[in-house]
Amino acid sequence: MKNMKWYNRLQFIVLCLALTLAAVDWGLGLWMSLALVAVTIVKMVAERRVGNPALDMPLRVALMAGVAYWLCLVVSVLWSSDVGRAIREVNCEAVLLIAPLCVLLSDMSYIRENHLRTMFYGLLVAVGGVFVYNWITGTFEDKNHTYVAMYILPVAAFVYRELVLYRKGMSLWHRLVLYVAGLMAIVFLIYIDSRTGILCLYGIEILCGVHMALRRKWWHGTLMAVLLLALTFTAEKTLPNHNSRLSVAAVTSVAADEELVEAVAAGDTVLATGPLYGKYYDARVAINITALKTIADRPVFGYGAGDGPDALVERYGVEGYQSLKEQHLNAHNQYTETALAVGVVGLLVMLWWLVMPLIVAWRRKSGQWEVLVLTFIVMFSFLFESILERQMGAQFVALLYAIMILIICRYEASR
Repeated sequence: MKNMKWYNRLQFIVLCLALTLAAVDWGLGLWMSLALVAVTIVKMVAERRVGNPALDMPLRVALMAGVAYWLCLVVSVLWSSDVGRAIREVNCEAVLLIAPLCVLLSDMSYIRENHLRTMFYGLLVAVGGVFVYNWITGTFEDKNHTYVAMYILPVAAFVYRELVLYRKGMSLWHRLVLYVAGLMAIVFLIYIDSRTGILCLYGIEILCGVHMALRRKWWHGTLMAVLLLALTFTAEKTLPNHNSRLSVAAVTSVAADEELVEAVAAGDTVLATGPLYGKYYDARVAINITALKTIADRPVFGYGAGDGPDALVERYGVEGYQSLKEQHLNAHNQYTETALAVGVVGLLVMLWWLVMPLIVAWRRKSGQWEVLVLTFIVMFSFLFESILERQMGAQFVALLYAIMILIICRYEASR
């Protein structure tokens, strides 16, 4: 950083803080994201230049895809029944614009490998600090477990990458810290009772084994994947979890289980407060099937920003799921949540945004594994939570996608 101009140094520090503080407190992360906008404007004025010369058209399109998704929400205000609520929904997801536009409009070609590593070491320290604090106070967060897991999983992937690429040049203490950080990520996911996090971690461990195998270390890759999977499985079965969320089986089909259908229709809840909890972990299947039926009524453009949850709750009553209606549960799935708001058209735009960096990285052979893992974490999390409906999820996803573009640029600059 010694040779960096002051505005580049300041922009990089604020970007690091935005990523790091998001894992500590999403409110602080949001303020840092807003600070990133201010610093980027100062930088553009100082340089007297707008635009990032390191980006070609495919990379610009990848960044603009997120903006296009947000614009779909803006347009959907036109057919929303409550314009005020729709505008609040649009404003909530406006954080999706911050990091991508900063990368698009500001020259960030100074970002190199060590800068990216510094960002993720900062995230590692932040997640580790939150873990230690929760361990000491005994207050592990399980209410927002999917969001917290999304902060933890990139740390686990980063630990693997560091040990694979830089292990030979590390001191013993450095390697030991990374091993501890990897174990911490596993324990953290279990202690917050995150089923999504644990399942996603299994997937990352398999990807790590495949990555090692593709580096022509077939035996090492297979052995490592098996050991990591065994370690995670053993920890999951032996460590205590607060609500026994990880130990109960999921319902795979509402239609195939008459007891669940009848119980929910009669008004019994299958959530943590209900008599069926412990046999059925929640009503996700009932929610998803009801959401699909609701989407089918207005499939093309959806119900409009802010109206999707109300349409879903109303459908709970039609289907006889009174407990779900009383709890006013949302879709708990970003894909169906998006389709409810902006229809299949908006869903296709969102999918385009999600996969575009991966397509670019794969075609150019630039940071394929890193972009693949980050994309997998986001898209897998979207299956089990409406991530973008809250700023604590939307701002972190926006940061990850901006960083993916920087990763691709860094690989191309190093050639």
